[in-house]
Amino acid sequence: MKRIYFFGWLSLFYLLTVAAYAQNVRGHVTDLETGESLPGVTIAVANTTTGTTTDAKGNYSLSLTNGTHQIQFSFVGYNNQIREVSINNNDITLNIVLAPGTQTLTDVVIVGSRSTQIRSNVETVAPIDVISVRELQTTGQIEPGQMMNMVAPSFNSSRQTLADGTDHIDPATLRGLGPDQVLVLLNGKRRHNQALLNLNGTVGRGSVGTDLNTIPVAGIERIEVLREGAASQYGSDAIAGVINVVMKKDTGTTANLHLGQFYEGDGSNAQVGVYHGIKAGNLGVIGIAADVRLREATNRAGRYTGPVYQNWNVSQLPNESQEGWLNRRQTLYNQDQALINQNNFNLENNLLVGNSAVDNFNGMLNGRLKVAPKTEVYFTGILNYRKGMGAGFYRYPYQTNQLIPEIFPNGFLPEIHSTIWDRSGLVGISGEWGKGWRWDLSNVIGGNYFRFDVENSVNASQYELGANAPTTFYAGTLKFNQNTSDFGVSKDFGQAIGLQSFNVAAGLSYRLDNYQILAGEEASYRNFNPASGRAGGAQVFPGYQPANAVNENRNVFAGYLDIETDITDKLLLNAAGRYEDYSDFGGNLAGKLSARYKFAEFFSLRGTLSNGFRAPSIHQRYFSAISTVFISVPNQGLQPRQQGTFRNDGPVAAAFGIPSLKAEKSTNYSLGITSQLLPNMTLTIDAYRIDIKDRIVLTGQFQRGTSAAGQQTAALLDAAGQTDVQAAIFFTNAVNTRTEGLDVVLSGDYPLGQGTINLTLAGNLNKTEVQGEPKVSETLPTEVFGNVLFNRQERGRLEWAQPRSKFTLGGTYRLNNFSSNLRVTRFGEVKALDPNTPQLDEDFSPKTITDLSVSYRFTKWLQFTIGGNNIFDVYPDKLAVTQYPTATNPTSLDNSSFDRFVYGRAATQFGFNGGYYYGSLAFNF
Repeated sequence: MKRIYFFGWLSLFYLLTVAAYAQNVRGHVTDLETGESLPGVTIAVANTTTGTTTDAKGNYSLSLTNGTHQIQFSFVGYNNQIREVSINNNDITLNIVLAPGTQTLTDVVIVGSRSTQIRSNVETVAPIDVISVRELQTTGQIEPGQMMNMVAPSFNSSRQTLADGTDHIDPATLRGLGPDQVLVLLNGKRRHNQALLNLNGTVGRGSVGTDLNTIPVAGIERIEVLREGAASQYGSDAIAGVINVVMKKDTGTTANLHLGQFYEGDGSNAQVGVYHGIKAGNLGVIGIAADVRLREATNRAGRYTGPVYQNWNVSQLPNESQEGWLNRRQTLYNQDQALINQNNFNLENNLLVGNSAVDNFNGMLNGRLKVAPKTEVYFTGILNYRKGMGAGFYRYPYQTNQLIPEIFPNGFLPEIHSTIWDRSGLVGISGEWGKGWRWDLSNVIGGNYFRFDVENSVNASQYELGANAPTTFYAGTLKFNQNTSDFGVSKDFGQAIGLQSFNVAAGLSYRLDNYQILAGEEASYRNFNPASGRAGGAQVFPGYQPANAVNENRNVFAGYLDIETDITDKLLLNAAGRYEDYSDFGGNLAGKLSARYKFAEFFSLRGTLSNGFRAPSIHQRYFSAISTVFISVPNQGLQPRQQGTFRNDGPVAAAFGIPSLKAEKSTNYSLGITSQLLPNMTLTIDAYRIDIKDRIVLTGQFQRGTSAAGQQTAALLDAAGQTDVQAAIFFTNAVNTRTEGLDVVLSGDYPLGQGTINLTLAGNLNKTEVQGEPKVSETLPTEVFGNVLFNRQERGRLEWAQPRSKFTLGGTYRLNNFSSNLRVTRFGEVKALDPNTPQLDEDFSPKTITDLSVSYRFTKWLQFTIGGNNIFDVYPDKLAVTQYPTATNPTSLDNSSFDRFVYGRAATQFGFNGGYYYGSLAFNF
């Protein structure tokens, strides 16, 4: 930790000691016909990485070096303009008037290339989506992850429920892979991961992602999604692709107020976002943003039909007749019903199945200042604070080993309260040496802190304290800190060797990672009386124990070389290589070769061959914990288990023959076409295949039991001193997978009456399949532990938990001060496989939801929007297996946990909250 902060402050001190003056190009962009200012116009300078957008008043400012520059102005629904300016130690005012037209905006992109050539997203060698803040806002969502989920078909972010900490952080994925196989950048620089591991039966189980919802929406300019393996360019965790969030740094003030609620009457959302850009003299602009998001919980639980006070769901005793057994069950059932009525027990609201409640507070500082004729300093700081509350499974009075009757005579619903701090600071300096040698030095320091508190709960082993037993517990804290220093240089040698471009970029990177687990208070994890048979630790989330506490560091050195060249006017090539060396793991080399050939102005072919490498995350190497999970038991529904997640290099893993973790290795293939079909229409189609070898996953649950596997598991756990643990899981390189898919994007602008309409059809098809037989343990026999090592449920989670297809058809119509947006999204099939019983598998058919919004701009500074998401109130398929054990039918299958779950939670397409309506006000000053 001391090294991380030392390097961070050292870099900050160095970069802030530079000062000088600069020249600027300023101006105002207006509409030719109406004379109104145009906010959000994209401005790019050829052969540089300089660019900006106009502010809310249509103003812009660029800091440029002496010489002649070509500046391109682009905006949706308007014809592009390219203007040439000459600078010789003078400031220039350049006002632009754009004529309405049918030209589609082909956005200039940052991610995917280090060349200074201006390339649109249909001219690059790799498929890239560019999502403007305007597109994000039209979704009616208030969180970046959910916004992207509605406009980027290859992206998936599903809220989880009853999943401990993952209720508060949405796993985000690309192309159906895992959260840890997509790299997130902020302003082109690596962003740190979250501290939380996704563990409890969610999408991306066993992985660590990056929390997009820590970024303030009010400060976002656009989001770039590179849909291709880029480990050789940006780092080892870019197997599926890269998401680059670009923050605002223009003048003016914008504010947005959003209020909404679900049709069911719950889940109210309130969001206030404010951005203000301040001119720093002639140096540049400093942007400040604040974002507050308040999200109430939703609940779609069904009416509970199981035991409450008397457990009538009992097994047949030895030597007990069938008739005697059924009579005993019926008697217990009648007693239970009488007590339910006597105590007025509420069967409707004893579980929370839906969104957790989260209050989110964000702040941002972002800027780029010219401090010398050829030198700029840039910086970005983000601070996020979040409070969340989610619930676990209800503890019923008959579950005497999990409660203390003096405190909760009618049982209780335990709550997990999260406190999340996330902060990051980027400081960099860039410039140009001599004739075209561009350089960039930067340092990013960031971290994520996740604290668990348990409320409305008990440690049942403290039953002797009766009513004096505590009901709130501090259960521990997870921390992840990262410091990344980068230095890169690049130069275009194209003119010197007679080519249009020949850009060579090279750089070095040094990264420090720190991972910590802080133990909770003693009562949160200790079993004070093991002989009593009562569960120890806080019910719902036993705290981290001192044995789980870690404070581990590692460093990563990396070097890269990136070459991009226009061999001819038609042929563009890109080659990249990157070597990374991990102090706790080892090194690896990743490479990439891409090409794009333009057969004609309206048709190009592009393709890529690359390999990737993802080292085990520091979380996966050092995490361990004991937690309460609920598993599906044939004929008994969901049952609680004390489950241990044990370190891969620890004694328990060694006893089970679990080998040390090694890196995932991938090979990526892609082939696509891009076409400017008409002046107002673009088309991209990209097919891909991603093979991943030795993919890191969590094993199935090694459970104590009477079977051969259960008895051997019990012996191994007891021998390792884990006598209180009923099940064990481990991280391991269990499987090889193959993902194949297709991305399609068709977009265009068209005149319609007196206005214009923008239409976009975008879709993703993907299929992930496990290849061959899993290999988990070096010693345990497959014929005994085959389904335990990597069971049907875990296979299904990789192959079917995310939609295998997603298509979006959207249209935005603009006429003077009026605009409307209609979007139809089809989510493909998902499945949830039972660990043991195929009859309990759930198959959820494709669903289509419709979003609609209408906006009117009353003045230049005020716009009102009213809209609805999922306006036809579409829900996923209900769980098909709705039978449950009853007093007279004890052997019925149960996949609904006595009807508490109406919709599946293991695999979700778009959630199960139903329709949502909202209103918003947007201010531009």
